[in-house]
Amino acid sequence: MLKILSKTSLLILLVVSSFFILKVTASDSGHVIEIKDFAKLSKQMKQQKKGLLLMLHAEGCSFCEALEEDLLYPMVISKDYDKTIFIRKLQIDSGVPVIGFSGKKVDPEEFAKSFGDDFILTPTLMFLDANGKEAAEKLIGYNTPSLYGGYVEAQLANMRKVILKNDKK
Repeated sequence: MLKILSKTSLLILLVVSSFFILKVTASDSGHVIEIKDFAKLSKQMKQQKKGLLLMLHAEGCSFCEALEEDLLYPMVISKDYDKTIFIRKLQIDSGVPVIGFSGKKVDPEEFAKSFGDDFILTPTLMFLDANGKEAAEKLIGYNTPSLYGGYVEAQLANMRKVILKNDKK
C-alpha cells in the first residue's frame, strides 16, 4: 500500500511541477528584450521591413517599469505586432557599451543623446527605422496610462507609413 501511495504521490508531483515549469517558460517569452546590438537588429529590420519601438529606461525608474508592465509586455505577449515592429529596451544608465547602428560601440547614454537631446528623460519611447532614424515623434514620460496606448498606436501608424514610403524608394 505504501509503494502505491509513493508512486501516486510522485506522479502527482511530476504533473504539478511540469505545469509550473511550462507556466514559467511561457511567461518568460513575453519580456521586452534589452538590446545590445543595433547593427544586427538593423539588418533584420531591413530584411523584414519592420520598425523599432525602443524604450529608453533607467535603473530604478518606476515609470519605466510601469510602462513595460502595462503596455510593452502585453504587446510582446499578444504577438499582434510581430509582423511590423521589433520591441526592445535600452538601459541608458548602465554604462555598458552597445553596438550602434553604425556597427561601432557606443555608450547607451550617448546613443540616446545622438537623437538631439541634451539629456534624456525616462521612459522615452522611440520609433526608429532600420537606419536608426526617427520615423515618428518620440513619446517622453508616462503619465496617462489610460490614454497612452492610443498615443503609441498613432506613432506606430506614423512609423509604418514612413517605413513603407522609404521601402518604395
